[in-house]
Amino acid sequence: MHATPEQSSAWLRTRMDELGITSLDELAERCGSDKGNLSRIFRQQQRPRVDALEPLAIGLEVSVYEILVRIGAIDPDDDTPPVVRRVGQKVTFTWPKA
Repeated sequence: MHATPEQSSAWLRTRMDELGITSLDELAERCGSDKGNLSRIFRQQQRPRVDALEPLAIGLEVSVYEILVRIGAIDPDDDTPPVVRRVGQKVTFTWPKA
C-alpha cells in the first residue's frame, strides 16, 4: 500500500527527531531545498524533482528508494524498485518494465 500523506508527514517528523533536526528550515539547509518544498513533498502535494531526491536522502540519511516509499511514490509490497545510477553529478532512475 502506498504511504498516505499523514504517514509521510509522521515519518518525516520521526526521522527528523532521530537525527536531532529541530525544524524544516534546518532540514532544508541540509538538503539544499526550502521548507515549503519539503512540506509539500511530505504532505504529498508535490513530487520532488529527480535531482532533489539524492540531497534529500543524504540529509535524512536514508536511501533514495526509502524517500520514494515514504512519500508514497512507490508501494514496497507491489512496485518493483527502480534502478538508480549515478554518473558524476547526474542521477538517473530506471523502472523495470512489468
